[in-house]
Order: sequence, then structure tokens, then C-alpha cells
Amino acid sequence: MYVIMYHYVREIKRSIYPNIKGLELEYFKQQIEFLKQNDFKFVSLKQLIEEKCDSENSVLLTFDDGYIDHYANVFPILQQNGITGVFSMPGKIIREKKVLDVNKIHYVLANTNEIELRNKLFRMLDYYRGTEFRYPSNQELYNKLAIESRFDCKDVIFIKRILQVELPERLRNIITDELFKEYVSVDESDFVDGLYMNMEQIKEMSYHGMEFGIHGYDHYWMDNLAETKLIEDLESALDVFEGVIDPQNWCCCYPYGAYNDRVIQTAKQLGATSGLTTNVAICQIQKHGVYEIPRLDTNDFPPQSEYYLHTN
Repeated sequence: MYVIMYHYVREIKRSIYPNIKGLELEYFKQQIEFLKQNDFKFVSLKQLIEEKCDSENSVLLTFDDGYIDHYANVFPILQQNGITGVFSMPGKIIREKKVLDVNKIHYVLANTNEIELRNKLFRMLDYYRGTEFRYPSNQELYNKLAIESRFDCKDVIFIKRILQVELPERLRNIITDELFKEYVSVDESDFVDGLYMNMEQIKEMSYHGMEFGIHGYDHYWMDNLAETKLIEDLESALDVFEGVIDPQNWCCCYPYGAYNDRVIQTAKQLGATSGLTTNVAICQIQKHGVYEIPRLDTNDFPPQSEYYLHTN
């Protein structure tokens, strides 16, 4: 079966951030029609796990990070078509009303040229490199991290990785905040309200049959966390979504697709019964198992492309 991953779903070109990477709302509508017209059977995560609904023409739709797009744009379309989606978002969004660093980076990248931003970042790294923060030279860091991906060039990957995971957390926060204020907005609280769903909206979606997963609390690379920090992160997320997510039967959507056997075992001990990865493959539950469910990207399907036909 196919498990499809979505993030931003909006009228991108008509928005004030036309360079944000996501799926145009009209393309999402077309994609749903394509799946319906080609006799794909929409299933829920519960059906996939409990009934092993992984036949060739089954499809599960998953939405990461908790954007307001999912409530305002996606939810009505899923309701109209009788489709159940899986929505996973970090708990910090709800509890602390802060823009996640991962999203700050998205919007900084959308508002400036990646070459300009890379060079700006090099200067900031030189400024902070010293007694408190010790890390390799800019060239060493670039050589290590700048590896082109399916959807991002080397410079974009370098910027994302250096600010998501490579630097010490406190320095990542400092630099990301500075860049966000310079290139995007100085008023983070207003930005939060226009970017993410709130708990009232989440509960409404849950009431109408949408499924919710845990995407961590801070949106960390979980495989990099010490065991105590990993447990704290997952328990905090479960606490935030009390009443929406069953603490004894939940799905762990690994942020950035970063997980390992230790992460899986810890999540299982805390009540997880499944896990969503970013591994690119057609899902076969008997082969992959319920804790390493692979997903394809929305861009792998029409009207964006037909990459899904060439995946094995």
C-alpha cells in the first residue's frame, strides 16, 4: 500500500510566502481526485495496523507538523470524501505557543537566497566559534553536511542540518532566532496563531474521526537524544495531547524521520503501537513492521509526478 506524507497544503503562490516548499491546495484537490478515479482505497492507520490493509491499491494520508493548513484546507476535503487522515504535531506548539525552529528555518529560506543565507551563516559561525561554543571549521561542516537530497540542493541541506541538529542546541536557538527576526518577523506570537492548529481545532477534527499521532514535544532528532531526554520529550508530548491520543495506543511520527532501534523500544515502552518514518518505499507491513512504516511524498504522485510508479 501507499502511505503519503504532506506538510504545507495551501494556496502557496498567492500567499505572502510564495517560495515556501509545500503543495498547492488545487494540486491537493487534484491528487485526491486522481486517487479516487484510479480506485485507490483510502484506509485509516487503525485499519492498516489492526487489519493489515496493505493491498496494492490501499492508501493512507498523513500530515506532519500541525499547520493551520490541515484544519482550514485539508480537513474539509477529507470530510467531504469520507477519508481519514493521520495528523502528527509537536506538543510544544500547543503548550508554549512558540514557532518551532524547523519552521523558522523554512520561512527564512523562503524569504532569502540560499547562497546569501549560507554566507551569512558562515559569518555567524565565525562570530560564535570560541570559548563557549566549539565546533569544526566552516569548510569541514559544509563538507560533512552539504549532501543533496531528493528535494533540496546542497546549500539548503547544509543550512537545515547545521541549524536542526549539528550545532549545540543553545547556539542553534540563538542563530535561528536571529535569522528569523532579520528575514521574517520580530513578532513570534502573532506568527504562531497564523501557522499552527490550536487544541480546539484538533479536538474538532478528532471528534470527526481524524487520527492524531505524537511528533515529539520539541521536534528533535530523536536518535540524537539521550535516553532520559527522549523519555521526557515523548512523555511531555503525550501529556499535551491527553484526551486526544490514547497513551496506551499511539503512533510515533519520528521528526525528520530520525529514529533507531533504541527510539522504537522507548516509544513502545511508553505505549506506542506504530511508527511513521520518512523511508521511501511502498508499505508492506509484513516486511517493514508497524514501527517502521515507510512513506512517499505528495510530490511523488500526480499532478506533481508519477514517481510512485517507479518505487519498490
